[in-house]
Amino acid sequence: MKTLRYILWSICAVVLSSCGNDWLDLKPSTAIETDGSLTELRDFEFVLNGAYNSMQSANYYGASLICYGDLAGDDMKSYKSTSYYVNYYTFKYNKTNGPSEFWGMYYGVGKNLNILLRDIEKIDLVPDRVITTPKMERLTEQEYYNDLKGEALAIRAMLLFDMTRLYGYPYTKDNGASLAVPIIDKVVDDKDVKPTRNTTAECYKAVLDDLTQAIPMLRPVKKEGKINKWAAMALLSRVYLYMGKNEEALATAAEAIKGAEKTGYRLWTNDEYAKIWATPFNSELLFEIVNLTSDSPGKSSIGYLSNRYNLIATNKFWKKHLKNMPNDVRRQMVSTASGSKPFCMKYPAQGDKSYEDANIPVLRLSELYLNAAEAAVKVNQKDKARKYLAPIYARTGESLGEVADEDITLDMVLEQRRIEFWGEGQRFFDLMRNNKRVERTDYLSDVPEEARSFDWNYYKIVLPVPKHEMEYNENMVQNPGYELH
Repeated sequence: MKTLRYILWSICAVVLSSCGNDWLDLKPSTAIETDGSLTELRDFEFVLNGAYNSMQSANYYGASLICYGDLAGDDMKSYKSTSYYVNYYTFKYNKTNGPSEFWGMYYGVGKNLNILLRDIEKIDLVPDRVITTPKMERLTEQEYYNDLKGEALAIRAMLLFDMTRLYGYPYTKDNGASLAVPIIDKVVDDKDVKPTRNTTAECYKAVLDDLTQAIPMLRPVKKEGKINKWAAMALLSRVYLYMGKNEEALATAAEAIKGAEKTGYRLWTNDEYAKIWATPFNSELLFEIVNLTSDSPGKSSIGYLSNRYNLIATNKFWKKHLKNMPNDVRRQMVSTASGSKPFCMKYPAQGDKSYEDANIPVLRLSELYLNAAEAAVKVNQKDKARKYLAPIYARTGESLGEVADEDITLDMVLEQRRIEFWGEGQRFFDLMRNNKRVERTDYLSDVPEEARSFDWNYYKIVLPVPKHEMEYNENMVQNPGYELH
């Protein structure tokens, strides 16, 4: 009887929740056999639920990625030198103590997705047979198969995209020539694999390949806590923006907006903006990470870290962009209670859950609008830039109607992005991919001089390859600048 080898999802401090998940309807698979373990379509859904559950981790969207995207920028800071993730803010890490949680997540989740994508090709379908899925939906086997495979491809694309923007320099800096991470797209033997790093360009190509294959397979329906067609298209439009492929970003975002709104999605009104964050699966959320009281990151979560003042608004952001704009509905998402620090209120208690168990918005309809507006500005289609920027600009309490076309600039769009996505982990990446400087005017005393004002030439805008990876894999090379530090 052959010995079955198991790939565990729990690695590098990634703790997966195990038992029932009412939001996802299925128990997640936390360990799968590498040889022939997946034989029924519902087996693949178990594995997918494990992947979604992993994304809850504090080492990924549960906290780390969002904190990094905000603290490394200019609109959010650590409250004190002992705050969680303060090193993301001070950049006080080097080749021996750099963050390792992202690397572990990528390998752990990616390996199981690769097993899924390999084994799903072996399924013998009766395409027109109608079946009842574990969520009690009536689908043909082909529809169910396509949806499962499409979700797996989209999640794998998201993982690689996130790793590429963490470890590889912005694509637009050198046309993707810098090294990013190894592309793990096949089932491999852990004992033998010692991959080399792929270039940023190669990683982005793999991301595009997965997303363009996934999108036609995914159903254009709302799926609570899971990726659907419109969420995958939102991610694709973001990837195109990061690559400087602005015509493609505009076309993808425009198509996704039209399709999503036909499906029932819509932008939040100004009246509902402040309160609707407490409502999961609402009209603007294309994809959100689901947390339960039984399996959330708890006191390691972004909800807890925000509400307990581990990260707060910088004075510049608060005073310049919101305090003096009383009619902007988004100022309500920065706490202004007497004596409190200006923390982010986008992770409130939801239903009977505490704020530490709040769901995490990842892809919103508003991003599609802003992606389209940014891309339109960059290809000098000011009429389209106005069309897509206007509904978001209306959140300021003013109309874009009085603004001349020539005054609709990239800086104007980026200003709306910084306000709209403050606290959601996008600011640092938006600055870097557009070669804008991070200018910090109020900071903790232990922020070094080099981390107070910098652009994409600062070597620490990418993370160091983790020490354990460098020691284990002789084929791995460190990011420039870290070798001497």
